[in-house]
Amino acid sequence: MLAEDIQTAAVIGAGTMGAGIAGEFARAGCEVRLVDRSDDFLEHGMARLRGAQESLVEAGLLSARDASAALERIKPFTSLEDACSGIQLLVEAAPEDLSLKQELFARLDRLCHGRALLASNTSGLSITEIARATQRPGLVAGMHFWNPPHVIPLVEVTKGAETCDATAGTLVEFARRIGKRPILVRRDVPGFVGNRLQFAVLREALHILSEGIASAEDIDTAMTAGPGLRYALIGPLRTADLGGLDVFRAISQYLFASLNSDAQPPAVLAELVEKGTLGAKSGAGFYEYPPKKVDEILRRRDRVLLAFLKALGEADRQPGG
Repeated sequence: MLAEDIQTAAVIGAGTMGAGIAGEFARAGCEVRLVDRSDDFLEHGMARLRGAQESLVEAGLLSARDASAALERIKPFTSLEDACSGIQLLVEAAPEDLSLKQELFARLDRLCHGRALLASNTSGLSITEIARATQRPGLVAGMHFWNPPHVIPLVEVTKGAETCDATAGTLVEFARRIGKRPILVRRDVPGFVGNRLQFAVLREALHILSEGIASAEDIDTAMTAGPGLRYALIGPLRTADLGGLDVFRAISQYLFASLNSDAQPPAVLAELVEKGTLGAKSGAGFYEYPPKKVDEILRRRDRVLLAFLKALGEADRQPGG
């Protein structure tokens, strides 16, 4: 199957990720079946979709007409059997539970026609183990979108041990077709690429906080005003190239030995979780989140990221871009 052959897709789960993925497929012209277990979940998912489309229109990245047309291409389903009929691609965005995903994929394998591609949006669970629940492991791969899907361009296409090269290639090209920036994860490793990088930084940030080296605010500022800003454009390996590999080797020789390498989460994180201090969803984490604060943070984040993406797109269209 080629990327252009994918005209009808199903997305399982109408939460933040599933609804967002459905919106991306629909904006690219696909007919999309959004599946969840109740009309209430589906209504919430469609509300998220409308909000995402509105933010793209406000940013000048989508016309109101195209936003409306995309929404019309998304049909809600509570019947998994009906949603799977005649599709070319299915993306699962269920909770991060391996047993749940294996049970779901075994069922999807029976419901979808034999040539349909099955993909999981898991953030880092084993694609190999998920695929083994099916009779078509060669047609199963990871297709990990990043939150929020309508803003973040990255899609990680991950090969399981038995995923066919053609399957992975089709999903990479399809991700490009819908305007994303896909990468191919050639080996099925926990966390794939994005989360391995993200959690390596988080481990060191938690260590710095635990050791009293800097405050949470200053740690975040060090990233957002320093390497984080640079990495959005050129990434860590090109940064090393531009800085000089001899320089980076010299720094590595004395710094690597001092970096945190603990195999378990640090006490500072465990203590917060045990107290029920879970971050924004509980009202406090490393920061306090009074009522309405989270919505303000998310709106500002999305506005800034969308403006940044628009600027990058305009730069790419310039001669020599």
